[in-house]
Amino acid sequence: MYFRPAIFALLAVLFFTSGTGCQKSEFRAPAAPPTVLSPDTIASVHWLGKKRLGITAGAYYFARIWQQPQSAQLERQTLVKLATAADQWLPGGTNLNSDARSRLWWLFSDILQEESYLEIRLATNSPSTGGEVRGEVGLENSSIVFAILLNKAQIEQWRTNLPVVLEPLTGARAVVNPQTHGWLLQTTNALIQFSRVGDWIIVAAGLQPDSLAGEITTRIHRDGVPFVSAGTNLWLEASLNLPRVAAMSSSPFFPLHLPLISQFSTLNFSISGDGGNVITRAKLALSQPLSTQLPPWRLPVDLMREPLASFTAVRGLQPLLADWPVWRDLQIGTAPDQLFSWSLSGSPYQVYLAAPLPDATSQVASLTDHLVQRANPWLAANGYVSFDRAADANGVTWGNLPDIKPFIKSVGTGTDGWLFAGLQPDTNNAATPPPAGMIQDVLRRTNLVYYDWEVTGPRLQPCLQLNQTVRLITRQPQISMDSASIQWLGMLIPRLGTSATIINRIGPAEFTLYRRSTLGLTAPELHLLIGWLESPQFPR
Repeated sequence: MYFRPAIFALLAVLFFTSGTGCQKSEFRAPAAPPTVLSPDTIASVHWLGKKRLGITAGAYYFARIWQQPQSAQLERQTLVKLATAADQWLPGGTNLNSDARSRLWWLFSDILQEESYLEIRLATNSPSTGGEVRGEVGLENSSIVFAILLNKAQIEQWRTNLPVVLEPLTGARAVVNPQTHGWLLQTTNALIQFSRVGDWIIVAAGLQPDSLAGEITTRIHRDGVPFVSAGTNLWLEASLNLPRVAAMSSSPFFPLHLPLISQFSTLNFSISGDGGNVITRAKLALSQPLSTQLPPWRLPVDLMREPLASFTAVRGLQPLLADWPVWRDLQIGTAPDQLFSWSLSGSPYQVYLAAPLPDATSQVASLTDHLVQRANPWLAANGYVSFDRAADANGVTWGNLPDIKPFIKSVGTGTDGWLFAGLQPDTNNAATPPPAGMIQDVLRRTNLVYYDWEVTGPRLQPCLQLNQTVRLITRQPQISMDSASIQWLGMLIPRLGTSATIINRIGPAEFTLYRRSTLGLTAPELHLLIGWLESPQFPR
């Protein structure tokens, strides 16, 4: 039997670190030569902690938002859900009584508030660098260590609270270990050990976690911290070996399914701030290089108009779309290489999409036939309105709602043709062209593969209306307007400015991301977040 409940409990506690109490010792040992992480390390995550963000100059505006009553209410609701609904997401969670769930809440709260570090190692003789798994991946191949900086009272709480959570999950008892000022919890094929090193506590899991735990203990004694940092002003930094994370995620004790991760190699990202904005940086490497060259940008300037609320451009899609089963099933011709979307200020349904196609007229006609002949029977069988051929264009329209009338049509001819789609026809004939500065900003970036700009605050309310409409059409329950998440979004609307995201291709298989935003997330991403937080099955 694998040690699934205990290790999943530990990982769950550790991975919910993102996001400022008693003041900790600020002791840092004199600088020493930087530590190099082992090639066996598949994940490392350092979180500065909410408390320290509150006194960090670069996080000034971000921390002020987090300190708002609506933020505190949503934070409290989320932590309570995680603890009280442990049976929804934690294997063996039904074994936790009310006392254990209460202690689990305290653990989550400390992880959110305090500085912490997670490192996971997976032996190189298990998965190869390409993600191939040689045999079954279990705890005998891995070591997991979590370290958190606490005051003396918190240390004692962790020493007593963590066993109360882990013991009913594992069926094993924690035994005091005076040598480490902690305890050991042993099953037939796994070991969890708790130890204290100064103001840091270390929780290590694995068949023989002593090696990694000992190395991190040495780092604390030498450097004052357990992590290897890429910068001194970072709030959150992480490094992931994605194929090996995918291999570990398929193991019996870590029951997640992440097949797409194996298409990538490594991901390194960090979050910091400049006082008024959140700065997100990332570097992603693919498992295999891309063979295609980036084509010149072809922007839909004749289809766009002001006042823009958002604009997104992406290129290099053709190989991905060509292999996508949905596109292959359409059988309408060559897939587009570029895709553009934008929204206008005003109606939430003024959202549009355009893609240049080599033969837009013929391809949209084939798509129309496909939707009418194959999609309409399914729509009728499920009680939906059918697609109608457009009366004034080559394409289709759908729906009978007064405010929303989705359409797909072709625009232009020959090689200058476009697939043009939207949720509401744009009848403004006195169109003001899009800002020339933004267009030139895209065109001048020769390595650019993704560009996204939006005014996040004003876009939140239209996105909410659109989100609720989609839920209505798909027969999903509405998000309650009295929910903590909706109240939180309402607080954010006047406080969020613009967001800009740029992804550059710096090599055949390497990409960099840079985002400058008020809160770190765009309006659509914030709505995905609250949809998850308000899900009845959260955190599923």
